[in-house]
Amino acid sequence: MIASQKGMTLIELVMVIIIIGILAGIAMKSMDSAIEAGRFESTRKELNHLARAIVGNPDLVNNGSRIDFGYVGDVGALPASLDELVAAPGGYSTWRGPYISSDFVQSGDDYKTDAWGVEYAYTGLTITSTGSGSNITKQLAGALPDLTANVIRGTVLDAEGLPPGAQSGSVEISLNCPDGAGSTVTTTVNPSAGGNYNLPNIPIGTHSVTAVNTTTGDTVISYVTVSPRSQVVNNIRFGYALWGGGGGSGGGGLEYVAGSATTANGGRNIEFQISNSSASDITVSWLEAVYVCTPDAYYERVRWNGGTVANETDPRFASGDRAVFGGSRVLSSGSTATIWIQNFNTAQYGAGSNADVSGTTFTVTFSDGSEIIFTV
Repeated sequence: MIASQKGMTLIELVMVIIIIGILAGIAMKSMDSAIEAGRFESTRKELNHLARAIVGNPDLVNNGSRIDFGYVGDVGALPASLDELVAAPGGYSTWRGPYISSDFVQSGDDYKTDAWGVEYAYTGLTITSTGSGSNITKQLAGALPDLTANVIRGTVLDAEGLPPGAQSGSVEISLNCPDGAGSTVTTTVNPSAGGNYNLPNIPIGTHSVTAVNTTTGDTVISYVTVSPRSQVVNNIRFGYALWGGGGGSGGGGLEYVAGSATTANGGRNIEFQISNSSASDITVSWLEAVYVCTPDAYYERVRWNGGTVANETDPRFASGDRAVFGGSRVLSSGSTATIWIQNFNTAQYGAGSNADVSGTTFTVTFSDGSEIIFTV
């Protein structure tokens, strides 16, 4: 008896080949998708590395203060090209790189190309990958001044809490920082009679502020961390009573009415009075309040004799901000006005929670040049 031998017909064989081809095609497409997804992820990671090399890593902190500001923190300006992240521009003494390293020994400039081998487009504020056919962009900052034109401001007082008054010209406040061209520049200012000072155009980074009373040689040095888009309050207090009799007012004709400062609503509102000691009427169109609270506190409203003259909720006014009045107020010679600064909150934007400013020292500057100091 002959055994039956059964094999595949030609049609069956063709069908098997077709099925294998379909499965192989699906596998190849899946592999291509996985490779493409990997390129996207690799490129995004490298863009983040480049951004941190240029403007620093905000997550690197020490004792609660940010310590990494990248190329901009050292040089004071954005690099002209990505090449400057690994090689110092000629004559740059403040350059502390390299700020980024190559992933491959064979290609020393692989950091300049995306995962598709296409060179990044760097415009200063953005780095863009175009290799995928659609842009992948990393934004370094909203605007250049966010990185290079920040502000340090504050109040200078002596050990008794008095401003320098008429001796303000003998106080020098200096800051040394990168000049954006590979060297450093020193900015020196004198405080106002009320003790207020302002240092503009400061790049991100950690900088030292030195206050010197040139008459006595007393010196105070403080270190200030400047983050992007910031107005840092750095109050300075000398260790000795330098300006006895300096009083709580300086410049202009408006004076603080002694003992008038109080708080209300759990410390979220303050009230104080000013008087016009001059022989003429005084017109006031804005005020600036400088203060330090822990946690930070921001206010929404300024009222003058019961009427609202300034109101901002998003963002709220911060210490040192100028609260411009909706309409000027006139204080007659010899008269008194009551001012409220209201709704202090722990957040400058959004909801936040009520802030208690009880025990805080305020320095208030008015548009006529008058400056007063009080503690609530």
